[in-house]
Amino acid sequence: MRIDQPPEPGDEVIRDGDAVPDEPVLEQRAPEASDTSPTEPRTRFEHAEIPPPSEEPQEPKDVAAEHSDQYEHPPDGHDSSRSLEREDDSHSDLEDSREQARPPDDREPPTEAEQPDEAEPPADIEALDEDPDEDADIEEDSPWTPDEEPSTPSSDSTPPGDRARPLTDKEWTEHLAEVRDGLDKARAAGLISARMHTINGTGEVWTDERERLHNEIIEDFYARAADIPCDFKAIIAGGLGGAGKTTVLREHADIDLSQYLMINPDDVKEAIACRGAIPHIDGLSPMEASDLVHIESSQIAKRLARRAVADGKNLIWDITMSSTESVAERISALRGADYRSVDGVFVDIPIETSMRRADGRHREGHEEYRAGRGMGGRFVPEEVIKDQFDQQWGSQNRRTYEIVKERFDNWSIYDNSVDDRPPVLKESSRHDKSAASSLAENSNDKQSL
Repeated sequence: MRIDQPPEPGDEVIRDGDAVPDEPVLEQRAPEASDTSPTEPRTRFEHAEIPPPSEEPQEPKDVAAEHSDQYEHPPDGHDSSRSLEREDDSHSDLEDSREQARPPDDREPPTEAEQPDEAEPPADIEALDEDPDEDADIEEDSPWTPDEEPSTPSSDSTPPGDRARPLTDKEWTEHLAEVRDGLDKARAAGLISARMHTINGTGEVWTDERERLHNEIIEDFYARAADIPCDFKAIIAGGLGGAGKTTVLREHADIDLSQYLMINPDDVKEAIACRGAIPHIDGLSPMEASDLVHIESSQIAKRLARRAVADGKNLIWDITMSSTESVAERISALRGADYRSVDGVFVDIPIETSMRRADGRHREGHEEYRAGRGMGGRFVPEEVIKDQFDQQWGSQNRRTYEIVKERFDNWSIYDNSVDDRPPVLKESSRHDKSAASSLAENSNDKQSL
């Protein structure tokens, strides 16, 4: 580039925070015969002459480093594809003349503390923990690889550097207190979906918008069950939270889960969460706030079951069996729909084991959420599980099963109370029937003798 050529946009010299005028600073050429340099720094308006370039060749200066704040956001019309490091020897000449004309204070590049807000964040993200205002900017740059992209953005306010490590026990205890407090305040504010999205807040007739949401969820579940046969077979599986019902059904009860539509209200809660339809609570994951849609998820699950029963589709009800009346109603509905096989499976664990596993699952899900994966873990208060205690059977859930088990075509009870040990089949109607059959055969043999 020639010395008399006006600099391109973005090359203007900015001093003392003044705006750059429309005309280029270096519009006037220096007289060729002049070899003097100004002894005092002059403003851009005092420059009548520009000293000639030095006779000694100098290293080209890094324009991008000196004017990074100018090139961060080039003005309209600026060609960003133009290389900032030109190989033309005239570039260094132009830079020399600029350097001499620049006041001494402007010659030093800005320090790290003076970098503009738009500068790239440092590589060490944990260093930003001291400045909470940086969190929002860091959230924009995902710390995960493309294969680990979160399914939904995390609303957790934890700085990204802290997400690389699990919460300590103390931090987890503090988070549980935050969850309880957040849920209590949300309920007091009327954020329960059955109150917010039903006519007059009765929890019975949903608004048109919410009804469309329910239909969408049901259609989605049913579409995934398109290949499940309609053999009029059903299973009702019960047990406390954390009992491991799905594992028992799949690995120990000889049940091919691909041949059944699984209906679980907790799965419906997650479907609602994935659609962003759970009321937001600051500091909580969507599944931690899912208790606010408990009534709604139960109604959607029942609608899905009624549709499946009408078609005779094979299904599994995955429930806790905390209510004897509710289980009895489900059995009667299946019988009334001509289901030829209605079996029961119960997985038994103590109250203490249920509380520990429920907390473990919640914590594991929350760590996944902090890493940007999933909807978080579901929070089940300890007192809710403790309320299920029964002096005779260990839990009211087990008591319910004992009351209704004879109404099943086949029933079984598994003990899954010991960690790292396979569930154990404790009782089964098939075994009882086999034993009764053996006794009858032995009796007949004796009579024949």
